Amino acid sequence: MPRIDPARLEAGATVLLEALGTPTDAAAQVAASLVDADCCGHGSHGVVRIATMYAQMVDEGDLNPTATPTVDDADPGAIRVDGNRGFGQLTGRAAVDAAVSVAADRGTATVGIKNGAHLGRIGEWAERAASEGFAFIAFVNTGLAGRTVTVPGSAERLLSTNPIAVGVPTFGAVSHPVVLDIATSQVAHGKVTKRSVEGKPTPPAWTVTENGDSVADADAFEGGTGALLPLGGRSAGHKGFGLAVLAELLAGVVGGGEVFGEATPGSVNNAAAFVLIDPARFTSRDRIREAVTTFDNYLAEATLSPAIERPDAMDGDRPLLPGAPEHRTRERREREGIPVDERTIEVLSALAADRGVGIEFSLG
Repeated sequence: MPRIDPARLEAGATVLLEALGTPTDAAAQVAASLVDADCCGHGSHGVVRIATMYAQMVDEGDLNPTATPTVDDADPGAIRVDGNRGFGQLTGRAAVDAAVSVAADRGTATVGIKNGAHLGRIGEWAERAASEGFAFIAFVNTGLAGRTVTVPGSAERLLSTNPIAVGVPTFGAVSHPVVLDIATSQVAHGKVTKRSVEGKPTPPAWTVTENGDSVADADAFEGGTGALLPLGGRSAGHKGFGLAVLAELLAGVVGGGEVFGEATPGSVNNAAAFVLIDPARFTSRDRIREAVTTFDNYLAEATLSPAIERPDAMDGDRPLLPGAPEHRTRERREREGIPVDERTIEVLSALAADRGVGIEFSLG
């Protein structure tokens, strides 16, 4: 697959965001977050979102490209951030920055986020907090949008993908923070959307229909056929369902957003609960480094069998700490460029032409 230099893709994304009415500085920040998602292997939350989601949200008044987040930290124990339906990448940064300031002083900080529009890749906020030395926990809902996920025993679309993210700083024990960023469904909906754009089929373990079949055609899924299974799939989906319920309610209560059943579903408008903890208040950084190093070495000794199928997300010949695949992918793509499907380029180029932007998302 052809590759694009990250800086080149980021420059193009910035111009395209400006064409949607985004101020230059804000466009650059949003573009940086989107390209970072592409760099670390999560293209579902990358630049393609401008064409598949953000442009329509702007056109329909569900995303205000000029809005900036409002931070109310008058009560340090309960920071409130209103994204004002601006770009969620700006809201996520503001929320983490405010929480880092409070947690540095108090040892912990809790943030409630509302009107986040689309907060992007939640793992970015876990990485940002961990890079400052703080553990991070996030529960996110979609604000009555994105009903694509079913519940155990059903194929009705009732829930959203409701991500949960956790980050742990490693203070140099390994070259990346330990970060888990997962949908509470089998996969994030964006991964199906990306496959629809690229013309690729959907794996059978992801979806279900009323007659118990899966949906192989990603376009058909995008058109309303079937539903995503909860994390755990057909045999253990009750676990993903339970996590989705917790994310829905915690984000709705702490973030001040709505939960399913309260109003008519609309466009994505993330609410979230972020928690930052200073682990050095409980132990030393040396002890944290020792624990991470010892545990990482322990995992390295695991015996893997070639007869046992490994998940696509597993990279390498040993179990990796969460966050390691993204770190390795980012390093490789910063050197070699980001692989971008030709159909993705076509979608971005079509939007650029529609908005009269003098830029070509060409391959090379």
